[in-house]
Amino acid sequence: MSASDNGRAVAGSETIFFTRTYDEALDLVREARTYLAGRGKEDVRHLPVEANFGYAAESLRLTTRLTEGMAWLLYQRALQAEEITAAEAQKEECHLQHLEICLPEEPVCDPAILPEGLQSLLERSERLYQRLLRLDQQGQEAYRRANS
Repeated sequence: MSASDNGRAVAGSETIFFTRTYDEALDLVREARTYLAGRGKEDVRHLPVEANFGYAAESLRLTTRLTEGMAWLLYQRALQAEEITAAEAQKEECHLQHLEICLPEEPVCDPAILPEGLQSLLERSERLYQRLLRLDQQGQEAYRRANS
């Protein structure tokens, strides 16, 4: 990969790490889509009425995490491909923004009442989102240090 505007070449290991993370996120998006459009519809029919709100709320949390995570990864891909500058990548819309939704203090319901398929997707999407958040914060801090 070519050197960026500030002269720093992107190391091969960083590119491999990014590609694996991007692929993991995309696979999780596909899996969530398949689950929510298929098995999830069947699973929700068997839930007690009081669990329906929790299922709906946590499904929305899942899709919000994945959508925001993929958007962040696409901005990072654009940055690596030099389609945007490091300064442009500091705009608010280029960062993870919905922490209160994606990483709530308390879940809407007891996760144990949710179907196993949704529980698994929620757990894995949360781990991915937390990892992306750490990377986003590290990137912002590195940019601040480099430009102070």
